[in-house]
Amino acid sequence: MLDTGDRLLQQAAQGGYAVPAFNVDNLESILAVTDVAREFDAPMIVQTIPRTLRYGGVRTYVAMLGALDRGGKMAMHLDHGGDEDICRACIDAGYSSVMIDGSALAFEQNVALTARVVAYAHARGVAVEGELGTIGGKEETAASIGYTDPDQAEEFARRTGVDSLAIGVGTAHGVYRGEPHIAIDRIETIAARISTPLVLHGASGLSDEVVRACVRAGIRKINFATELRQAFTRGLQEGLRACPDAFDPKQYLPYAIERIRQVVVAKTRLCLGR
Repeated sequence: MLDTGDRLLQQAAQGGYAVPAFNVDNLESILAVTDVAREFDAPMIVQTIPRTLRYGGVRTYVAMLGALDRGGKMAMHLDHGGDEDICRACIDAGYSSVMIDGSALAFEQNVALTARVVAYAHARGVAVEGELGTIGGKEETAASIGYTDPDQAEEFARRTGVDSLAIGVGTAHGVYRGEPHIAIDRIETIAARISTPLVLHGASGLSDEVVRACVRAGIRKINFATELRQAFTRGLQEGLRACPDAFDPKQYLPYAIERIRQVVVAKTRLCLGR
């Protein structure tokens, strides 16, 4: 049975670590993530963005994870849900956690939207992640980076009842074009003001030292997406070179699985401090 994720994050807060959250796009990435979760006996969150769901269907990925689930320490999460409809569809399909991203809205509109999703989700035993401030990049939105105001974070958490909160501290989705400057002090300030677990988006490409500093400052969930997609592509290319005459995908796709697996192992160790 899938975990809702809020329990995993509360345990992370008590243990002083972060739960790694991996965006998946296909069976191969799910196989890699679940294999590492099983090997490390580690808490993990598997997540999909709306674009992935438009590609493969809302029920597809949660069904695959359910078939491979080893129980107890894994949640299925919607990442960057842009409206109530996609959140409700994922909840009804069996997702154990959803994100409603109202960060591009005015504060009061974001509060109202998030609170409505929380009410629907909590009535069905599903956890909700909200966002305040913005994450840079163009993976799901064209928003530029906007730092989260600690006063607003405190009010947002109180009025919405979210189970976790993604905050803007200088990260961006996609590939960084320069050295990112992460506001560690802002993470510390917000973590001291609210008990709601904090989420870091846009972690692909950050140095290990920066990630560790974010965890020490109070981040309890860290998202990784781009590096997994890069690993899949490199592995697929490697497999096609190694098996030039193969026409059975099961001969060359294991190279992609192994490449993803290597990234997941490294990020899991980093987040859990192992």
